[in-house]
Parts: sequence; structure tokens; C-alpha cells
Amino acid sequence: MEKSSLLLRVRRAVRGFLFVPASLALLGLILAPAAVWLDRTDVLGPVFDLVPFLAISASGARAVLGTIAGATMTVISLVYSLTLVVFTLAAGNIGPRLLENFTNSRVNQTTIGLLGGTFLYSLIVLYVVGESEVPRFAVAISIALATISFFAVVYFVHDTAQRVMVDSEIGRTQRRLRAAIERLLDDEPHERANDRDALPETPGRPVLARKSGYVTAVQSRLLLSAAGSDDGFVRMVARPGLFVLANTPVAFLHGDEDAIDQKAIREAIYIEDVRSPDGDIQFNVHLNVEIALRALSPGINDPYTAISALDHLSASLAMVLQRGAPSSLIRDADGTPRVWLDILNVKNIVGTALHPLRRAARGNVMVLLHLIAAVGRMAVVVRDEHAGVLHQHLRLIATDAAHSISNRDDRREVAEALRKARVQTPGHRSLASAEAD
Repeated sequence: MEKSSLLLRVRRAVRGFLFVPASLALLGLILAPAAVWLDRTDVLGPVFDLVPFLAISASGARAVLGTIAGATMTVISLVYSLTLVVFTLAAGNIGPRLLENFTNSRVNQTTIGLLGGTFLYSLIVLYVVGESEVPRFAVAISIALATISFFAVVYFVHDTAQRVMVDSEIGRTQRRLRAAIERLLDDEPHERANDRDALPETPGRPVLARKSGYVTAVQSRLLLSAAGSDDGFVRMVARPGLFVLANTPVAFLHGDEDAIDQKAIREAIYIEDVRSPDGDIQFNVHLNVEIALRALSPGINDPYTAISALDHLSASLAMVLQRGAPSSLIRDADGTPRVWLDILNVKNIVGTALHPLRRAARGNVMVLLHLIAAVGRMAVVVRDEHAGVLHQHLRLIATDAAHSISNRDDRREVAEALRKARVQTPGHRSLASAEAD
């Protein structure tokens, strides 16, 4: 189910590094006067009288609150410092575009928010209570918050140690990619051979972009509503991930003159300065390819990281090759074609991943063999109509290997791997079955 315009904006607003920490800190501010008020009503006095170890003096209460407030602020500075160090390591060793994944981590946000809320709570209670006042309930809450914050810091360190491991980040990135592909393929109907027959033959009236930037999302429901209300057709040329220039066409309208509101079309297209993983399958592919390319660069030269990225990426691409691409043609409730929007192109998605990896692995026999094996794994599940895409990549790998590998035995090993991969493709499987019969 496609998210509404409001939900999409809200999700992007709360995803950053500010909303969750600020919300938890604000809760600490609100909880402090509420706890002091409850203490002053003495509603829980009998409960505290029954538990001897909860007895505390006024000076002891102030000492506990002051200790928690001071220690929490020290830990906050350490957590922020460690977070910035992790950002630096991730940008240098994994990839700068993956920093958004680190800033969006709920573990980081929740830990800093809990520490901030605990600090503000203890500070406000310490300021509000009098010299001779014994805020037993407020102190108990402060101790509970400090305990929760301690375990949150422990888990934060554990999570941070996991995230700086490149293999863990590769797996996490690919899980997000596979989840995005799953949602897209489940929500949209599959493409059909005659979908393009519904495209109008007239050039249409252009809708120009108001500013330059990346298309981060396209709300197909808004487009469908705008086209259906005036019995028109919208042909989108902008898609998520595409960089558009101001005053260049992002869509073409077909129908009566001025029938479709161009303002509604522009409101359905989100243009930002940076790309976003929401709805942009290619950007998610780029994240994993970037890890592999950085690992294959001469300065790092880490082929095993590239192999890990290849293995995980093959699983994501196999989902698309196995289930096909969603239809670019969107119909209304009556089945009338209303919108053409290129959501996912199988050839482009596979090429986005395999072309850069093939070029970077040229001459590296170990990575090249794993690349061929990855294509062979995808060939086992590929749909017949997409088998040609894999055949093309195997042919390009063979051409590069013939020019870049000088050792005859290495060329023979690559040739054998290519033969095994070709046998897995649907055309060769059918031919082998026919010969067996």
C-alpha cells in the first residue's frame, strides 16, 4: 500500500537524528514536575513506608539526583563522541552514503534520548524540591531511569560494534533492499507485453520542474486522481532516483487542453537535494555496489568484502529476476489506463549492479569467479523473458576476461565457470532436457 503524501512527509521528519532524542528528553522534562507533585500529595507514602530500603533523607536524595545528573551528562558526551567516531569510520571504510543508515538507527537515537531525558529529569527535580523535602518517588524514578539508561548504553555499544563490521552492514543494507522489492512487487501488478499499447501517440503537454534536484518519491495515487478526475492520461518521465533540471519536463499530459491540473502533478513529485532510499530501488542497489567498489579500489584492496557484497546482492537481484517487474501502466478502478510511471526496469536494475562490478573486477580472477557464480545462481530462478539479460552479462564477462587475464590456466578456469553458469539459464536448461529425452 502506497503511503499518503502526509504520511511520507511525517516519516521523513521523524526518521532523522533529532525527533526521537528530543521527544524522550521532553518526556523527562514533563515527568519531573509530575513526580514531584505526586510526592507532595503523599499518595504513595504508605507504600514507601512498607519498604525499608526505599527510605532516604533529604540530603541523600539531593546527592543521588546530583550524582545521576552529572554522570548522565558525562555519558551523553561519550555517546556523542563514539557516534561521531563511528560516522567517520563508516564514511571512510564502508561508504559516505551509508551514513544515513547510521543516523536513522533507533538504537543511537533512543540511547541519546534516554540519557538526555534522565539528565533533564534529575536536574529539574533537583531544582524544584526544597532543602528539607524528601522526594522519595521522584528519586525512585530517577534511579529507574538511570538503570534503564545504563542497559541502553550497553546495548548501544553492542550495536555500534556490530554496525562497524562491514559484513553486518552489507547484510543490513540488503535486507532493506529486499524488503523494498518485496513491497513493490506485492503492491503493483506485473508488467504485460501489451502495456505500451496504452501510451498515447500524441506528444502531450509538458509539466516542467520548478527546481533542480533528485526525484525522491512519486505519489502514483495523486497522479491517478488528477488524471481520472479530468479523463486524461499522465506519462511520467521522472522516476525516483532521477536528477532533473529546473524548467525541464517531468511529465506529459494527454487529454483536453488544460484538463489536468499541473499543480497537482507537481505536488505528486518530491524533488530534494539528496537521494532517499524510500521508493528508490536503484539507490538501495547503489549502496551495496558502493561497498564492493570501495573494497576493490587499489587503496583498500579487500576482495573478500567485495565477494560478500556480491553474494548478498545476488539474492536481492534474484527476487526481481524470479518474479518480474511491476507494470509501469496504472489503471483506475474501471480498468482505464491513466498513468505511465517507470517504477522498476529489470535490465536497468541488474545492469546498475553488475556493470560496475564487472569493470572493477577485471583482472581479479577470484572476484571474477564469484561474480560468474552469482550470475549462475540468479540464472537458476530467472524468468524466461529475462534470461537474455544474464546471457549478456556472461558474454561481457567473457570478453573482459579474454583481454585482462594473461594466464592460460586462469582463463581456462574462468571459461569453465562461464560454461556452468550458462547451463543454468532457461534456454540451456530446456535444450539439455530435450537432448536427455
